[in-house]
Amino acid sequence: MGINLSKKRLRPLRSSGSTSTTTTISSSDSSILTRNDSFTSQEDLEIEPLFPLSRSQYEQVQAWKEQHLLSKETWGEHFIAPVNEWLKFGVKVLDMGCGTGMWLTDVGSEYPLSDFIGVDILPLIIKRHPPNVEFIQADIKIRLPFPDMSFDYVHMRHLLFYFTENDWKNMVIPELIRVLKPGGYLEIAEADIEWYNASPLTKTLISAAHNVMRQRGINPFIINRIREIMDNTGMFQGIYHKTADSQIGKWEKSKGERVLKSCVALFTGIRVPLCRILQISDETLDSYIKQFKADVDIYKTYCKVHRFYAAKKY
Repeated sequence: MGINLSKKRLRPLRSSGSTSTTTTISSSDSSILTRNDSFTSQEDLEIEPLFPLSRSQYEQVQAWKEQHLLSKETWGEHFIAPVNEWLKFGVKVLDMGCGTGMWLTDVGSEYPLSDFIGVDILPLIIKRHPPNVEFIQADIKIRLPFPDMSFDYVHMRHLLFYFTENDWKNMVIPELIRVLKPGGYLEIAEADIEWYNASPLTKTLISAAHNVMRQRGINPFIINRIREIMDNTGMFQGIYHKTADSQIGKWEKSKGERVLKSCVALFTGIRVPLCRILQISDETLDSYIKQFKADVDIYKTYCKVHRFYAAKKY
C-alpha cells in the first residue's frame, strides 16, 4: 500500500526504540509537513516518516487509517479466511502492503502467540506495535526477502492503484504463492472503483480517475479479474469471493462519512493528472469535490468492497 518513491535496497524498518533524524527543509515550503508543522500533528499517524510528507502523502496516510477502521466496520472482522484457530495457537503471518501497520497492530495484539511481518515499499517507522510484529521495507515487484513456503497466512489489501494487470498476473500473485505454505491461506481485500447511484458529476470524476489509472498502465476494473488470475495459477483449492455494499456520504451515518473521506482522498491524491484530463483548474476541482460531497447524499451513492481468499494446494 505504499507510495512508490523509489526502488530502495531491502532493509528492516526501525522499531519504536530506534533513533532517527529529521530532514531539514525550508519553512517556506508549505507543501511539506515536518514534525512540528502547524497544519496538523503527525503524532496522530502512529508512524514516523523517514522523510517529510507532502500534503498529498499525509492525506493518503490519513485515508489508510480511515480505510482500516471502515474495513472492520464493514466486515465485522479483520479477516474472513478461516484462520482464527490457527492464529490463536501460533502461526506466521505476512501483511503485504502494510502501510500504517494498523491491521498488524490490531491483529498482532489480538493473537499474541502468532508472529506477524508487515512489508511495504514506503519507509515508515511504526512507533508503537506489539512485540510479535515486525516491519520490513521491500518491493514485491523485485522479490520478497523470504524463503519459499514461509507463511501460514498472507493478507493483502488496498493495493489496487499500485499494480498493473501484468504485475498482478506475473509478479504479485506468483510471489505471494511462493512465500505461502501449502495449505496456507491467501486473502486479498479491495474496493471496487465503480460507484452506483452516481450523479452526473460523480460519474465524470470517477471516469477521469479511471483514465488516470489507465495512463499509468493500471486496469481500473482489475477487481473483476482477481479471481480469474488466482484460478489460472492452478495453485489454489476453492477460491471464495465475498462482496459488501459500502455507502458513501452522510446518508449512511454508521460508516458512510469514512467512505466519503476515502473517496475524497482518491481525488486529491491524483489532483494534478485529474485536472489535466478534465482540463480544469485546481480551484475548479475543489468546487467539483465540494459538489460531489453533496451529491452522494442526494443520490445515495455507494460502492462495493470485495474479499477473496483461498488455500494453497498441497
